[in-house]
Amino acid sequence: MNMERFHKEISEIKVPKNEILNAIDKGLEKGFKEKVPKRKSKVKLFSAVALIAVTIFLAAGLIFAPISYALSTIPLLGSIYEKIGLQIGYELLESELITQLNQKATSNDVDITITSAYYDGNIIGVTFNAEGDKVSMDSMGDRGPETGYNFHLFDGDEQNQWSSTMTELKETEDGYIASIEFYNPNANLSKNYTLPLTFTNITGVKGLWKFNVPVEQVPSETIYSEANTELEGQGYSFKMESVVKGKATTILNYKTTIPLVGKKDTIRITVFDNEGNRLSKFHPNVLTTEVNGTSIVKNYQELFSSKISEDAKYLTIQPEIVKSDKEIVNAMDQTLPFIVESSRFNYSIKVKSIQREGGQLVLDYEIQNINTRSIREDIIQNFADFIMIVKSDNIQRDENGELDMEKMLEYKTRSDQAKLKDEGSLHYQSIFNIKNPEKFNYKDYSIVVPFRTLSANEKPIQMEPIKVELQ
Repeated sequence: MNMERFHKEISEIKVPKNEILNAIDKGLEKGFKEKVPKRKSKVKLFSAVALIAVTIFLAAGLIFAPISYALSTIPLLGSIYEKIGLQIGYELLESELITQLNQKATSNDVDITITSAYYDGNIIGVTFNAEGDKVSMDSMGDRGPETGYNFHLFDGDEQNQWSSTMTELKETEDGYIASIEFYNPNANLSKNYTLPLTFTNITGVKGLWKFNVPVEQVPSETIYSEANTELEGQGYSFKMESVVKGKATTILNYKTTIPLVGKKDTIRITVFDNEGNRLSKFHPNVLTTEVNGTSIVKNYQELFSSKISEDAKYLTIQPEIVKSDKEIVNAMDQTLPFIVESSRFNYSIKVKSIQREGGQLVLDYEIQNINTRSIREDIIQNFADFIMIVKSDNIQRDENGELDMEKMLEYKTRSDQAKLKDEGSLHYQSIFNIKNPEKFNYKDYSIVVPFRTLSANEKPIQMEPIKVELQ
């Protein structure tokens, strides 16, 4: 692909700012909406990340193609992996743990052959070859995805939404080749598994190429541990359970405890071995969630897309707490000026004036108690962009009395513009277009302040690191 032309065309695309911001807002509401069980029972939570990742990846090949292209330069299995392949497969190839296959399916005069597969940790990878007179990246035009192909996983009962990484098709003397790696969100897959893979488009040629790809999980070593750390007196703790050493990947099983008041907080980890090598993060998967009184206990299985060195004696795990805030809704029917405060941080906004100017409402306010050295200007601008108003009668709450922001989406109004009034200050104005000016009274409305936008950019709180012995 001509990358100069690619960037030129991208730069010329007209971006509908308002529509994009509204779509982002809807996505954030859905992503942040997590229900915690009321009683002390273990509830298995299926990760939404996998669904989001595969949906975005397959629908937006234009965005991910450069990443795939960069990954496709690692040489792998013989002539097929010479031009394509991903890092995990490369590691397994060196250990001679790649299974060579020769499964072929034909549709619309195009042959697709699965040539190899591997299964390490929770990663399943396949390579394939596509042949036929109709197969050509050069003549594809707008008839197919940027990578050159589409696929899905289907086991006969339901669509399995796994996240995936895919390389673009590469031309060889024997047709086109590519590779795909899937992350399995089900921690209980059998060690001998059949991957139900169906291709639906090859360089613009539509068809159905169905495969049941046999994969056998690479043997691994499990090291058990009870190392733990906690933030004294604040209800946060982290406990290791086991480390699974794969040939190309590593899995850590651990448990986190967070206070119920911080139910959307997370504890994330960074892992180094004693030689200073950092494990590459790939995917944390929540297996179970349990509410115990005032605490939430989660069991995690986190996959790292790198192996532990055979010479490593121990791992150092650094947990850090990422605290999350929430939106605050405050009625505008009160004496000015008034202050809207965060529930968990020191943030606040001071609403100085509310003015009607024709068909517009002008909200004048100052953002307070923000460390501008740690939170960038564009983050603060994004915070201001998503301050909204909602008619007080349309405020929705769930069974626990918490604001149900997803149900309020259709009622909220985002400002047409939020602008900084004075350089060097945090004095802003948000301007809202009013649909029915003759019936509008701002005292019937409430302001919605997205403090979680700011909290997401706060520096995490580091817990004491722990050591896990490997030998």
